[in-house]
Order: sequence, then structure tokens, then C-alpha cells
Amino acid sequence: MIIFNEKKEEIRPFKTEGGIEYFNLEEGVYNFTAGMAEARMLWTPVCMRDHMIRQWWNPTNNDSNFQYGSPVIATVDGNGNNFVTVSLADSVKTSRISFSVDDLSQKDEFLFRVETAKDGVFQKRKPGNVLRIDTRKIPYYEAIEAAGDFMRQNLSFAARVPDNAELPLYSSWYNFHQNPRQDLLTKELDEAAKLGFKTVILDDGWQFEDDVTGDYYLCGDWHVAQNKFPDFKGFCDHVHDLGMKLMMWFPVPFVGYNTKDFKRFENKFAAKLDPMRAGVLDVRYKECREYIIGLYEEYVEKYGIDGLKLDFVDALNIPDFTLPPVNGEMDHDRLNYAVLTLMDEIYNRMTEKNPDFLFEFRQWYVGAEMVNHANMIRVCDCAYDSATNRIGIATLRMLDSKTAVHSDMLLWAKNESLDNISRQLLDVMFSVPQISVLLTKSTEEQKRVVANFISYWTENRETLLHGKIMPGLPDYNYEIIASEKDGKRISVLYGTGVFVLSGMSEDVFNATAKKYVVAAVEKAVDTGNLRYKVYDFFKNVLEEGDVGDKRQFEVPIGGMLRIIKD
Repeated sequence: MIIFNEKKEEIRPFKTEGGIEYFNLEEGVYNFTAGMAEARMLWTPVCMRDHMIRQWWNPTNNDSNFQYGSPVIATVDGNGNNFVTVSLADSVKTSRISFSVDDLSQKDEFLFRVETAKDGVFQKRKPGNVLRIDTRKIPYYEAIEAAGDFMRQNLSFAARVPDNAELPLYSSWYNFHQNPRQDLLTKELDEAAKLGFKTVILDDGWQFEDDVTGDYYLCGDWHVAQNKFPDFKGFCDHVHDLGMKLMMWFPVPFVGYNTKDFKRFENKFAAKLDPMRAGVLDVRYKECREYIIGLYEEYVEKYGIDGLKLDFVDALNIPDFTLPPVNGEMDHDRLNYAVLTLMDEIYNRMTEKNPDFLFEFRQWYVGAEMVNHANMIRVCDCAYDSATNRIGIATLRMLDSKTAVHSDMLLWAKNESLDNISRQLLDVMFSVPQISVLLTKSTEEQKRVVANFISYWTENRETLLHGKIMPGLPDYNYEIIASEKDGKRISVLYGTGVFVLSGMSEDVFNATAKKYVVAAVEKAVDTGNLRYKVYDFFKNVLEEGDVGDKRQFEVPIGGMLRIIKD
């Protein structure tokens, strides 16, 4: 691959390794092309369902810095193999990777453009960046995972992932929104603990007396609302008595317009968000960072909380040219490096008190260095949209394989069918499941479906979370996902009822709208030593026998086909 800088000077790779080339880049703009044949779809860490290949006049622009996105673009052929995957080593620096089809020149080419921004004068990181271009014909998910490993290889440390970061979690958000109540939430957690949930997040609303505001004008005073939690220490103690860990929600940079500290920081905001009625603290000031961290330390010391849900970090994704000018009180001149310093300080100060402290981040701050400061990364808000949940999970699992990937919280109606509940649960099979359902209002059958899922998921956690993940095609919204480890495979069929028999022991779940699945067999697989069992979502065995020449299996929606190798 040959790339050119702004002066149209040719830049050669400094290293080539079997289909992967590496280039040293300074700040500036670089362009290169690839032949157009074979590529079918585009993937970025923030694309979700949009895999469109755009034209030269409207390219896909993947912008990233420490607090937003990740500097990687993958193009995929129609067979699910890598076409070209482009990534940058440094996920803190501000950058843009663009991609489009060049229909103007009629050269049958795709256009790639890489822009790297200049660092501020206060920073001590190495100048420049390294561009990695991967053209190997390997499964696209392996190319994306390799790009993620490349971006992680020079990181100074990796956040410890304690056991509770990988255990089922109950959240107060969708079921209570901004009106959590100690008495009601306590009853919910009593039920959640029985079903196998081990962590709880107390989300937004605990900090103000009103029922619902819909915005953040009261964020900043940070007192537990007495009319909602009359004995907050007692609530925390009860959570711990249930054997659960307690995390609390904080919107990292917000100070609301109606808080006492708004006047204090009025001249130290990076931006003001009128729709949210909150200011965004300019963390280039050490005073602002200390204010944020001091709040967290207070709640850890006073109530013994076990973790933080750090929300709205991406609100700090503010272009440099819109920021207030640098002054002598600041110790950073670039906001992305100031956010990095903030996250360093939060992680260090919290883990000094508790090495197993939990940190949850959320899409869209998913860069390698950012996620390295968390031990939980959650899919963006997608209430009731479990297909979007599945897509976000596949995205995060491919790119951020070292961190505990969590689903967004599942939500369903009080009269939800068991089929739909089971399909929602199966959509989040390959992540740590989070739910936000009123269990006290759920039927015994609904709770039994949840309990059976949590039991199976917990028993197979190692395969589901740490196996080799193999998603289907991105433009089909990952119609099948499988994970394989130590001779066992677990697959979920979402948009197709067909799977390929691996020849090993495997569990195949039916999350389609059909009540059967079909096995395709490659010639090398001997089916003579394979047996099968069919289960419903209550774990009842419906049918069993030898696989032999059998290819269609009657598996109910939400049910499982188990293939057993003798």
C-alpha cells in the first residue's frame, strides 16, 4: 500500500508483516486508495446498523479522541472476510479516518483519508502516530480484534476486571427512571438476588427530591434525597447483606443550572448545554477534576459503595476551537488529555481504597485507552430494542475483548410473552446481562425464564465471555453469533435458522421467529458419534436421539438444541 501526505509525497511502510503494513505519521492529512472489487460493507465502532458505503462527496468520517470513538475502520467482503482494516495506534489523539467510493474518477477505487491532529504543548506523549493497514483475507471479526490488540499494545496498564464485573446486574434506570425509592427498590433487589443477580446500579434520580425532571439542572449538589432514601446507609448495608455490590450513577462533567456550585464554576465550564440545563466542567482545570473526584471519594467513604457508573463522559467531546482559551490556571491545553488525566486520577484514587472497585463506561467512549480505565463497558441506551443491544454487544466484543462487555438494561412490559422475554435474553447472551424490570410485578413464569437464563449463563460464563466470538455478517445485524472455548461452542440463531455442525459439543439457541432449526453439515464432520437433546426455555427436555442423518430439529422459540459428542 502506498500513501501520500498533503504535499503528495509518497510515504512508505516502515514494517510489513504478511498482509499488514505499518506507517509512521506526523500530524496532517494522508490519502491512499484500494481497488474497489469485492468490498460489500463498512464497519466502524460507532456505526451500529449503518454499514453504508458512501460516495466521495459524503464519506464516512470516523472521528475519535480519548473521550469518544476509536480510530479504526473495517471494510468487509460479501463472505464476511476482511477487505481492508485501518487503525491508528494512539486512541487519545484527535483523529479522523474517512472512507468512500471514488465514482468520480472511474478508477474503480475506494478512497481512504487519515487526519491526525497536532497535540498541545503541555503533553509529553510521543509525537506522531502509527497507521496500521491490514489486508489479510481472514474473518472480519479477527481483523477487528487484531486492530483492537494493536491499539492496546502500548498502554501503560489495564484496569483489573474483578469477578463482580462479570456477573449479572440489576439496574434501577428503566423501571424507576428518576424516581427510585428505597422501600420499592429494596423489594426489587430481594427478588433480584433470588434470581442470581450480583450487582446493582442505583441510577439517576437519587440526588433530588422531585419525582422527574427529564434533565440535569439539579446535578451538582449531590445529596441523597431524604424523601426517596430516608436511610441511605441502611439501604447500602441491605444491598451488601444480599451478597450484592452497589454502584452509583454520576454524570461526570455536569453541574446543573440550579445548584449552588454552578456559580462557583461559572467561568470554568467547557460548554453549557441549555437543553439539559447543565454546564460541562472544563477539566483542564485541576480544581474541576478535584471537585469531581472528591464527590466520589465522599460516597465511597461515607456509604461504602463498590463502584461508579460514569455517565456522559462523551459530553466532553468538544472541538478545541469552541473551547474557552487556554489560561494560566489550566494544567492542560488539550481537553482530551485533561480527560485522560481525570480518568487516571479517578481510577487510581478509587482502587487505592478498593482494588475490586467497579467502573462502568458506556458507548460511545470506546477507545482502547479509555476502555482501559474501566472494567465494565455497556451498550448505549436502547430500551426494549434488543436487536440494537445485540449489535452493540457484537461491536464491543470484537473491539474491546479484554473488558467485561455489558448489555444495555433489558426492559419488557408487565404482560410480555415468555417467547419475547426469552428472545430479549438471548440477544444479550454474549455479554454480561443487565435488566431493569419490575420483578415484583412480574409473573412467576416470567421470573422462572429469567432465573433459568441466569443459571445457564452463569454456568457457561467462561465460554460466553472469554471464548472466541464469531459474529455473522454486520449488514445482516449479526444474524448468528457463536463463541467457542475448550472444545465447546455456544451459538444463538437470530436472523437465520441454519447453523453449521461443528462436530464438537455445542449448544444452539433458537431466537428466530421459527420453531425449528436446520443443521448444515460439512463433509469432514462425522455425525455418527453425535447425540442431541431439545430443551424449552424452562429446561424441559422435549426430544432426544442420535443426530445421524437428521437435519431439521423442532426447537421452540427461546429453546435450545444441545449436540453431545460421545
